Amino acid sequence: MQHFPKEFDALDPIVATKRVRISRSSAEELAAIYPRIAAAFMQHMATLETCENIRRRHHDNIWSIHDRRNNHLVGLYAMAMLSPAGHAALDSGTFDAPDPRLSHVAATGDPVAAIYKWGVFAPGIAVAAIPLIAERLNGPDYRDLDLYGNGSTEAGQRIMQSVGFRRVEDPRTPLLFRYERLSKRGLFDVTRYSS
Repeated sequence: MQHFPKEFDALDPIVATKRVRISRSSAEELAAIYPRIAAAFMQHMATLETCENIRRRHHDNIWSIHDRRNNHLVGLYAMAMLSPAGHAALDSGTFDAPDPRLSHVAATGDPVAAIYKWGVFAPGIAVAAIPLIAERLNGPDYRDLDLYGNGSTEAGQRIMQSVGFRRVEDPRTPLLFRYERLSKRGLFDVTRYSS
C-alpha cells in the first residue's frame, strides 16, 4: 500500500498493536470511564444514559482502549453509525450531537450512511488506538463511508486536521469537519482490508 501522509485511512496500526488494544465497549466499561470523560470534556456532553443507548444501538459505535501492559481501561473512541436520516440531519445542521435521536443512529444490521466521530477520550498512551480504529473502519462495511466530527475544541480540530479532516464550508454546520475516504478518491488499496 502506498503511504499517504496525514490521512486517517493510511495510519499504520503496527506500532499501536504493541501498546494498546481495542474492543467493543461493554456497559460496565462505559460506566467505569464515563466520570473521567465527563471531567475531561468541560462542555455540554451526552449523559451516561444517552451513551449507553448509542452503545447498544450499533455494536461498532463505542470502543474501549486498553493498555496492553496491564490491561487497564485507558480511553474510549465513540462514534455514531448514522442512518440515512442521521446523515441528512448532519448535513442540514439539525443533528443533535450531545443527544442524538436514536432514529439518526443506524441499528446493527441496518444500512449506515456515514460515520460521525462522536467523542474521543485518548489521553497518553490511549492515542495510539486511533490507527486501530482507522484499520477497523477500513473494513468492507465502512471503507466507503465518509467520516464526520465536530471540532468542538481547538485540540479536537487540530487532531482531525492532522489526519485529513477538512472543515465543511456551510454556515449551518460551522464546527463540522469531514473526511472523504481514500477509497472514494481512488487512492486506497482495498485488498489490504478485504477480510
